[in-house]
Amino acid sequence: MRILAGIVAAALPGLAVGATQQRADVFVFQNKQQSASPERHSLPKEVARHILLQRTSRHRYGSDLRDIPSSFDSETVVEYIATYGRNPTPLFVEPDTIEAAQLVVILEGVTPQHTTQLERALGEEQQHTVFTISDPPSALANDRLMTLFKNLGISSASQCDVKSVINPSNMNCWDGPSSVVRYDLAKSPETFQVLLDNLSRLSKFVRVGDLEAVLVLMPESTRSSKLNDWSAAAGLAQSDLRRRGESETVIADETVSFPTSAPPTALDEGVVDDERPRPQKFKSAPQCFTTFNSCMAGTGNCTSHGQCVNKYGENSTNACFSCSCVPSIEGGEIFNQTIYWGGSMCQKKDISVPFWLLTGFTVTIVGVVTAAIGLLFSVGEEQLPGVIGAGVSRTK
Repeated sequence: MRILAGIVAAALPGLAVGATQQRADVFVFQNKQQSASPERHSLPKEVARHILLQRTSRHRYGSDLRDIPSSFDSETVVEYIATYGRNPTPLFVEPDTIEAAQLVVILEGVTPQHTTQLERALGEEQQHTVFTISDPPSALANDRLMTLFKNLGISSASQCDVKSVINPSNMNCWDGPSSVVRYDLAKSPETFQVLLDNLSRLSKFVRVGDLEAVLVLMPESTRSSKLNDWSAAAGLAQSDLRRRGESETVIADETVSFPTSAPPTALDEGVVDDERPRPQKFKSAPQCFTTFNSCMAGTGNCTSHGQCVNKYGENSTNACFSCSCVPSIEGGEIFNQTIYWGGSMCQKKDISVPFWLLTGFTVTIVGVVTAAIGLLFSVGEEQLPGVIGAGVSRTK
C-alpha cells in the first residue's frame, strides 16, 4: 500500500502539470480600444472555431451554433464572437475604407516558456486581447481544421514564413483578404523567435488598420489529445456529406466550371487531377482584391467576360479591385445576340431583359384576350330593338 501511495503521489504532480498545459492561449490583435485589464475568458473549442471562421470568412458568416456545448447559450456565444471576432460590415452602407486583412497563425508545440516570452514581449500593448481554449484538441483536429480552410480557399497548400506572412501587401503570401498559416515549433523552433522579432511590425500593421491577427498557441501536451475534432457535430456532418457524395452529385450555385485549356491560376494550386482531365472549379470570388494581378488570377480573368477595375478610381490611394463585366456578342453575320453578365466573377448571365420582355409580352397578350372576350360578352348581352321591321313596308 505504501508503494502504491508513493506512485500515486508521484503521479499527481505530473497530472497537474499536464492539466495546466492543456490550456491554449489565443492572442487577438485588432485596432480596438481595450480596457487596461481585460478579463480572460475561457471558451470551449467549438466557440473558438466559430471565432476563427467568422474572422477568416470571405463572405458574411452565419451559423446556427448547434455544436456549442449545452453549458453555453447562443446569446453568450454571439457576444463572444462579437468581442473576439471582426467587426461586421454594415448591410446598406458603403464602407469608406477597405477592411483590414485577417490573419490566423496556429502555433503547435508551445511550451509555458513560449507563452511567458510572448506576454513579456507584448508588454503594455493595448491592441490585443487574450482568451483561452479550455479543451484544445489534438494535432489531428488541427489537420482537419486546415483542410476546412483549404476547402474554403483561405489556406493554400504552400505557406510563407511568419516574417513574410505578417505583411498583408505581400502578394506571394496573400491571395485574398484572409489567410491561415500553421507552424510546428517542434520542427522549426526558430519560428517563434522570428515572430517575437517581428511583433513591432505586426503591431504597426494593426495600428494603421491594414491587418488584424489571431495567434493560437497550442500546447505540446495537446498533440496526442483524444479530442480529434474542433467540433464533433461538424465532424459528423462532414462524414455524412462524404457518404452522400458516393451516391449523388451536389451542384452548387457558387461553383463555376472552366475549360481545361484555361491557363492555371493561383486557385489551381493543390488540386489533384486523376487520369481523365476534368474542368477546374473556382469558388465565388471575394468582394475586393488588393491588386489588379490578384484579382485577375483569383477570378480567372473575370471568366473572360470583363476586367478588374479599382472601385475607388485609378488615382485613388485605396485599392479595391473587382470585376467589371462587359457584354458579349454571339451569333452569325445576320442575327446577333448581346449577352450581359453579372456576378462577382462575371460568371452568370444577366437574363433580366429577356425576362421582362417575356413577362411584358405575356401580360399584354393576356390583357388583350381578356378585353376581347369581355367585349364579346358585353355585345351579346345588349337587347335587340323592339320593332325590327318598322322601316320595311309591304308592297301592294
